[in-house]
Amino acid sequence: MSTEPERVYARLADLVDAVPPPELSAVRARAAQRRRRSFGGLLAAGAAVVAALLGAQAVLAPAATPVRPVLPVLPATTEFAPFDGSVAPVLRYPSPAGFGMTVTLGDRAYAMWMAEDGVEWVGGIDVAAGKALWPALSLGKFGDTNGMEVAKEAILLLTEQGFDNPLIKDGSDTIIAVDPATGRIMWTLPYSFNNTDRVLYDDTLVITWTQRGVTEALDLRTGRARWTVSERVAQSGTNAMRSMSEFYAVGGYTERAPADRRVVLHLADGRVQVRDVTSGRVERELTAPVLSPSGDLLRHETVVDGTLYQFAAGKAGVLPLDGSVGATEVTLAANLDGARPTPCVAGGLHCAVTDETGDSARLTVLDPRSGAVVWQRELKAGVRNVLPSAAGLLAVGEQSLVFAVDGTPLASLDGQAMWLESGNLLVIGAAGVSGRQLATGVEVPLGQPGVTGYCSWNTTMLTCPTQDGIGVYRYAR
Repeated sequence: MSTEPERVYARLADLVDAVPPPELSAVRARAAQRRRRSFGGLLAAGAAVVAALLGAQAVLAPAATPVRPVLPVLPATTEFAPFDGSVAPVLRYPSPAGFGMTVTLGDRAYAMWMAEDGVEWVGGIDVAAGKALWPALSLGKFGDTNGMEVAKEAILLLTEQGFDNPLIKDGSDTIIAVDPATGRIMWTLPYSFNNTDRVLYDDTLVITWTQRGVTEALDLRTGRARWTVSERVAQSGTNAMRSMSEFYAVGGYTERAPADRRVVLHLADGRVQVRDVTSGRVERELTAPVLSPSGDLLRHETVVDGTLYQFAAGKAGVLPLDGSVGATEVTLAANLDGARPTPCVAGGLHCAVTDETGDSARLTVLDPRSGAVVWQRELKAGVRNVLPSAAGLLAVGEQSLVFAVDGTPLASLDGQAMWLESGNLLVIGAAGVSGRQLATGVEVPLGQPGVTGYCSWNTTMLTCPTQDGIGVYRYAR
């Protein structure tokens, strides 16, 4: 997926429209509708995968004893530590805020928030010390925001509707690049959130303007193009070369920079190019006919473990990028209209939230190589996102559900949940934040910080936007 995760980054819309602040699932749903393309992403946001298929087995027993399923092996438990109730926000809001989000990279966390007066702010935090890295920076007023993405060399604010803002031209969507070390604005770039695909690397932003037919690799420090391709790329056809584990939704809702320094461009004429991110050099060129969407529906494309997958108009296409075999195309056994399939199980299996009625939906796992539905499970009302990890699949909503990758139900959680590195969970609900040990079923109350947006975390510390500011909390020893 283009950096939206789908790489959130896919994969954020109308984030400050509601007061009090909206629930996370409502924000994510509006973001998905606005993007009309594949999020990181999460966004935003958005993407989603697990490492290995863990089969449920049946234990043979004497005739008088019922056959009982054996659950998959679950990860070790996290020793949760309740929050220190006396801890104040590290970054306090100068005025009330409607929405905020954070990204944690190691011992550094970065936050953006939209004040109720429309002013957007960005700040940095030394998580271990609990101190600001630099004074929070005001970017001026905006009508809305599409969130932020963070890499080693830049914080990218995806701003929207910046009328009368001196940083913005003609009120257009604009990327504002901020230095993570100093909080200094480095460059700005007018773009279109809905009509671009993006992949963010540690030092480079690869951005495709689908309507203009231009792709550029921008140096994150200067904003200047390292190389340019003046050929039309298919919608959702700009993707990183990620391994399955890089799709795990751990550490936060936004994607991390890809480890592989190659980018895949699926050109509108069917050529598939694997390019070096630094030089733009074409390392390999293959062919895969572009599946075209029907009506106002979208096409979705992603690359995982060296294979390109595309979905459109009830069909799936598969192309191994090593050239071992040619492209294949099959008809899907499930209706994916309005759904966004994303990698979720080893071997190329994809997940999609389908058959939404407003009161219910289904989690559908399908095989794009054969088109077959592997399994389906009913979801609670309001569940719109499926986040993967090595431990299983997490369907996020006001009530969240956890499944093993074979469909075995593992947990039902009263609140919006998120994976920890260990495979255990943090749950944000009406009663506050709690930690859930997936292996034991034990849930530990942690505190009530009043979360108002997207949290992020490392192995022991949680950074969250709250009603008063950006707080840092120790959740594990």
